[in-house]
Amino acid sequence: MLIFIKVAPRGYERLRRHIPTESPAHEAINKATRIDHVLEGVQFEGYNIPCDADQARIILQIAKQYCPDIIGDIEEAIELARPGIK
Repeated sequence: MLIFIKVAPRGYERLRRHIPTESPAHEAINKATRIDHVLEGVQFEGYNIPCDADQARIILQIAKQYCPDIIGDIEEAIELARPGIK
């Protein structure tokens, strides 16, 4: 299962600082791509982090410790990626 976590630049930078280089989630953080788009007149700038379920769980745990404001974004991405969700 591939999960795409979208976070603002500030949250992304905090995750990068706190995820150890030896962690499997570090690879996902390094593969993140920058997002800049406008939807209904509102601009979104951030990062899209592609990861598997294990990496997403690690990212969620790091967020719970250091980035509580992005927990909802991560949980939503995990829910959306689950099979059978309509």
